Formats: sequence, structure tokens, C-alpha cells
Amino acid sequence: MIVIPQNLPSQVAPLTWLLGTWVGWGTQAAPDGNNLVTFAFDNQVVGEQVCTRLTVFNTDAVVEVDAQVGALEGSDMLVRSGVCSDETAYWKVLKDTEGEDNYLQVTSASTDGIAGLWVGRVQGPRIRLLIDTAVHKEGAPAASLGERMLGLVNSDIFFTETLNTDKGDFVISGRVARVEEAKPIETFEKEQ
Repeated sequence: MIVIPQNLPSQVAPLTWLLGTWVGWGTQAAPDGNNLVTFAFDNQVVGEQVCTRLTVFNTDAVVEVDAQVGALEGSDMLVRSGVCSDETAYWKVLKDTEGEDNYLQVTSASTDGIAGLWVGRVQGPRIRLLIDTAVHKEGAPAASLGERMLGLVNSDIFFTETLNTDKGDFVISGRVARVEEAKPIETFEKEQ
């Protein structure tokens, strides 16, 4: 069940299903190999945008996790061994050319040294984003193409991200389950 926060700005209504704190597990495929990872995914309303923070944790994968294992069970089976990456992003919902509130602009920055502008659409509990512009710090992978997809399936979010870079392709995918509802939205009285 989705709990809609009080005072939810209408601009972020299409992203209501994304709000809250989520945890889970998945895989990360990189040029140097595939790894099991766990995720912490926090999504809160900030003004008229949604601020997301995705932390990917490396694991000491001494167990095999079947792809059918649920988000929480899989996360509990894996022992975190450190932070792989951490990304903060701001999601803004805009009207598309037909006047529908489903066009997304997302700005992101990560500890990997990559910052990006993503554009895409939200359609019900599904999101597809493509990287529009990416910049990187010296030594970080230079992304030329990127795609993210998220979808709500049986109360879990399934997601995948693919980045095509000068250092090879990076793919991360997984599933997360909500463990906490969205925090109350802070409101401010307008100054007189």
C-alpha cells in the first residue's frame, strides 16, 4: 500500500509510488566482472522535486542468491563489505508536449565521479530515463549512452541501469522493498 504524505505538491504526484526508504539486492556487471551488491534507496520530497539517494554496497558474496529471492531476503543473505557508490539525484516532473505531467528531468551526481542530466517519462508505476548529458572527473568512466528503467511489481521496485563508457559497459540491476514510508513534508509559511 502506498501512503501519500500530507501536503504532497501536485508536481510530484506521478512519483508518489517511489517515495520512502527501500532496501534490496542485485548484481553489478562491469568490465572487471560481476558482483552481488545490496542497495539502500531513499526517496523524499524536497520542495517541488523528489530527492533520491542510492547507495550501492559491495558484498562478501559467500552465498549464491537465486534470482527469484525477494528484496529483503536477498539483502539479509549478503554481508556488506563497503560502499561501492553513492548517488544523489533530484527528480523534477514537467508537462510533456501534450500537457501531461509525465516528463522527467533528473540531475545526478555520484561518488564514481559522474554527474548527469537524465530525461524520460513516468507512466503509472514505470519510469524510463535516458542520459542526455554526462560529465566526469578525471579518471572516471566517460558515459556516452545510458538508460535507467524502474517499475513497481508486487510492491517491490525492479530496476536496471546501463552505462556505455570509454572503459566498457556497466550494468546494475536489482529489486528493492519499501522498509519505511516517506518522511513528512516540511512546509514553510510564506513571508508577509
